[in-house]
Amino acid sequence: MVMFAGASALALHRQGPVQPDTSSITPATVDLGRAIFHGKGTCFACHGQKLEGSQIAPTLMPHAWRDAKNGEFAEIYRVATHGVPSTLMVAYPGGISPAEALAVASYVWSVGKGKAKP
Repeated sequence: MVMFAGASALALHRQGPVQPDTSSITPATVDLGRAIFHGKGTCFACHGQKLEGSQIAPTLMPHAWRDAKNGEFAEIYRVATHGVPSTLMVAYPGGISPAEALAVASYVWSVGKGKAKP
């Protein structure tokens, strides 16, 4: 599974703003993304344990997305891999890999669409 996610991440990175196929997101990918979000990626430190946001980072639950246009999967991945200028959001937070960033994006997108719990 990680090999597939890695290949997808690299293809996404090269191609730019291509909408990935969200049908390839599996429960295992979401679980991996959840583990990275709450662990190595340290995403929870700013975005909260339940993706509720904080004073320094926005919610990742359904809302009017500012940086990841319309909460689209490819846009969430772009933010995780490129960061957001003039904010604390860095590219590859916690030193995660492109494959791990793809798993985190899968988790965040799935929670935002009501397909997974935080």
